[in-house]
Amino acid sequence: MQNTGQEKRPKVSVIVPVYNTEKYLRKCLDSLLNQTLAEIEIVAVNDGSTDSCGEILEEYKKAYPEKVVVIHKKNGGQASARNLALGVCTGDYIGFLDSDDFVREEMFEKLYRKAAEQNCDYVACGYTDITYRDGKEVVLEPYVASKVAKQTKDMFFGGLASPFLHLYKREIMVRSGVTFPEGYIYEDTAFYLNLIPHVKKLGVIEEALAVRLRHSNSTMATFKKERVRHIFPVLKTSIDYYNEHGFREEYRKELEYFCVRILLCSSLQRVSKVGKFGDACELVKETLAFIRQHFPDYRKNPYMKHGKLSLYMKGINKVTAYVVLVLFRITNRFKREYT
Repeated sequence: MQNTGQEKRPKVSVIVPVYNTEKYLRKCLDSLLNQTLAEIEIVAVNDGSTDSCGEILEEYKKAYPEKVVVIHKKNGGQASARNLALGVCTGDYIGFLDSDDFVREEMFEKLYRKAAEQNCDYVACGYTDITYRDGKEVVLEPYVASKVAKQTKDMFFGGLASPFLHLYKREIMVRSGVTFPEGYIYEDTAFYLNLIPHVKKLGVIEEALAVRLRHSNSTMATFKKERVRHIFPVLKTSIDYYNEHGFREEYRKELEYFCVRILLCSSLQRVSKVGKFGDACELVKETLAFIRQHFPDYRKNPYMKHGKLSLYMKGINKVTAYVVLVLFRITNRFKREYT
């Protein structure tokens, strides 16, 4: 398609990493093409899919050449696909969407409008959690969202790291140089955490504008010891980033709280779902060792003074951690048997 100079610069670029999701890909792409925001660019990266995803992407590129950019690459993981797309995006703001998820038709217009009107560096929204049973869509949670944040430090507390809920100003992403650490799962956590110090103006829309699909073969549903262990190098990536870029002192207490909460809450939940009990115990030991090494005095953190969550985290030690592990595993078994 010849460039006539009349095309409008995209207001939003949406990055879509694609890997073997032929069953859901069309719905994902259609949800983006049907956005009420007209000036949108879709940058889809085929990460070495072995199904028909490549052909589907080429079909959409041919049908919508002014909106769809397609990149084909060897399989390298979701982080490498997103990083490659970051260098291609031309929109004023950048969003993300996984190829098995979809969004409400007004999502990016609402996010962009808030960002543009308030000159935000970052805007977040909520999502609906669904699955499919017998071919029918089943809502697991109708509304999941980050807590309303008014200033940068608020992003450390109750924020959801998943990038499909966020819109970032492209300028701060280019200036910061923040990318997704490659070779790991949970790379979203480091990306979110490392961008926080660069966000000076932010906003939250309290609506479920995105829809996330939960299915049995997703990375977050596969709890293998080696994959769950990825949380340690991912968090170390952020600790190093804060040290190397001079953010550690300003955000010391917030970074400590964020990392310890991740390790003792969501990560410990995943540890409890590892198949072999011995492997799970090994991961608990590594979790406690990581905290001792990087955050030995976390119980003195001023953010740990109030609330049941803080009481729980302060109560974790080399004995109670294994008690919690056993309780989590019993709960997991009960849920499997009775739901």
